Amino acid sequence: TFTDQEKDKLKAGSTIKKPLHNSSKNGFYGGSGYTLIDAPVEAVWKAILDYPVYNKVFAATSKVSELSKRGNKSLVHYEMGYKYLSLEYYLEVTRDVSNYTISFEMLNDKPHDLTSAKGYWKLFPQAGGRTLVAYVVSAQVPMGIVNLMKDDWHSLVERNLIGAPNDLKIWLSSANGKKYFQNTAKN
Repeated sequence: TFTDQEKDKLKAGSTIKKPLHNSSKNGFYGGSGYTLIDAPVEAVWKAILDYPVYNKVFAATSKVSELSKRGNKSLVHYEMGYKYLSLEYYLEVTRDVSNYTISFEMLNDKPHDLTSAKGYWKLFPQAGGRTLVAYVVSAQVPMGIVNLMKDDWHSLVERNLIGAPNDLKIWLSSANGKKYFQNTAKN
């Protein structure tokens, strides 16, 4: 549910970021981000599932690889890089195309530098071939890592996490994003 002011911001092209009240405390980061993208839902869906380009789309992402795919589930390996720190972890990603939802959760039985990570992308087709993108995420970073970082790192992590819809919007509106519009219901 959006306020009238948030609806106006979305229509004007802004991204709404809503950090959780306890985000940036004790290594926990989370919240939600929303944006309207001038692209049909099928194009946005394709872009979210294009893991090899994540390092070009999302800040601090070094490499993302889909290691296996079975039915609607995938095993995806993430490598994140900050100036003095790199992190890696594995996610189980579940696609529900009928609801335009892509959920993910970190696998604890694989090597991981995070304590936890989970969330989802949810796409809402809009009039005029646009898509409302919702991204909800939570991640827990071990306190040993948090204590090594400067205070400004907290806002950077939070901005990168819940700002992902805006990064996706920029990518889709660039020349690089045009490939996702091929073979969609509306071009």
